[in-house]
Amino acid sequence: MNARITLALVVLAAAPLVGRADDKGGAAGTGCLSNFTYSKEFLAKYPKAPSACREVQVKDGQRWARFEANVISHKSEQVTADFIGNFGDKLATLTFTAAQDAVLQVGDKTEKFSELQRGDTLSFWVPESRAGMYAQPGVLNTGKLSVISTGSQER
Repeated sequence: MNARITLALVVLAAAPLVGRADDKGGAAGTGCLSNFTYSKEFLAKYPKAPSACREVQVKDGQRWARFEANVISHKSEQVTADFIGNFGDKLATLTFTAAQDAVLQVGDKTEKFSELQRGDTLSFWVPESRAGMYAQPGVLNTGKLSVISTGSQER
């Protein structure tokens, strides 16, 4: 009898979490579904992006969505990376440039663009009001990642 009561309490306690999983750390990250509106231009270029959003942060009154990409090559002033969905699936391959001294988030540390290496998982940010990708939230004037090539999107 005690095991049944314990099981019932666990099920009741977990029930509210199931309904919120899609918006609070589940498949689309914290606040990605209800707290962020993508620009039409961004969605036209990256229609699968909402399923890859990791979180939303507010910086200087503007919302920014965070995404991740795995660096697959770094040649000269260009980095090629796989845009990663929340389930580890490759959504697109992007080649981009940035200022060599631009600072990007790689895991729990920061690295200069010039120091990125194959295998690094970097974070990049998209502001709600624009279609661009940036190294950090709140840096519209610096830290822009200029996408120069977009590979085909995967299923």
